[in-house]
Amino acid sequence: MNSAANPPSSTPETGEHKHVGLDAIAEAAGVSKATASRALRNPDSVSAGSLAKVRRALAILGVDSGTRETPPRQMIALVRPTVAPGNVDPYARLFELLTSKVFAQGIAAVHVEAAVERADALAESLLGPHGSKPHVQGAIVLGGGAAGELAAKLAERDLPQIRVSNARHSDGISRIVLDATDGIATAVQHLVHLGHRRIGLVVLRDSAAAVRIAGFRKSIAQVLHIPATRDQAPVVEAAGGTMAGVAAAEELLGQQCSAVIACAPSLSFGILEAAGRARLDVPRDLSLLTVGDMPDADVIAPPLSQVSYDWEAIAVSALNEVRAMMADPGAEVAIDYSVTPDLVLRASAVPPQRR
Repeated sequence: MNSAANPPSSTPETGEHKHVGLDAIAEAAGVSKATASRALRNPDSVSAGSLAKVRRALAILGVDSGTRETPPRQMIALVRPTVAPGNVDPYARLFELLTSKVFAQGIAAVHVEAAVERADALAESLLGPHGSKPHVQGAIVLGGGAAGELAAKLAERDLPQIRVSNARHSDGISRIVLDATDGIATAVQHLVHLGHRRIGLVVLRDSAAAVRIAGFRKSIAQVLHIPATRDQAPVVEAAGGTMAGVAAAEELLGQQCSAVIACAPSLSFGILEAAGRARLDVPRDLSLLTVGDMPDADVIAPPLSQVSYDWEAIAVSALNEVRAMMADPGAEVAIDYSVTPDLVLRASAVPPQRR
């Protein structure tokens, strides 16, 4: 875990950071030592983005405009599940935005990567012993799995929190649901509009898979006016990771799909890999559309069409909701609403070609 405290109100001079090395500041900011040095000595000599990174690094390292540590007035835990090697974090952009917005409001952001085997220890570190005042005053929990396990433990201690995930549960925890079902329906409609009639779906094997599969088959049935059986609406449930996407794509290609909808970034990368192995061109031989956030989707070859969320609006909503809970911890109003993604067209989906 690490925390970000209030940004310094004025630009510190070099001598004010004798207890924090330039190497540490540069590493925390993600900039070079030279850039960090210039930002400290002459803020006007670096870009606004670099200056903001250095100032944030100083706050993370607990340094204010003098030489003393500045304890934050409030702390919010930002929780996300640990991402396995080879997988892509679908909440990376939202996590980054939340960090910036929490920081901008003068609150400390405590970053937590949740793992199931560490849930008890993490809860203890965030809440302290029973009967004591919690170390954090609220939490925003992204995703399910291990993050959901930790959210449940935080809820046992009545910590104000809101979850952002792709599945709805009747656990009493306030949540913003990322409704991929509507996103899948949008993807189906777009691909059918392009002329595709053989569309496959690849989903992660998780708690949201059944709902997504049902939504996909319902959309296929409504748009194509067919029964949408397993043969007519092929679906593959895959484990996380690029190689799982490769195997799923090979299976759907074997079923003569001309277009594939992928419900995770790692699966989309796997589909691109599988197409390359089969010497198929995307999108000429296989159209691909991703449901969910796809990092750098606009610079991948080809630029990937996707059904994505307005992460800026979600970050604002989540932070506003948890701050309202923190201001009135005795209120028993549970927030529960869905966010529907929008279609972003690029170059990975075109009318079907004969192959």
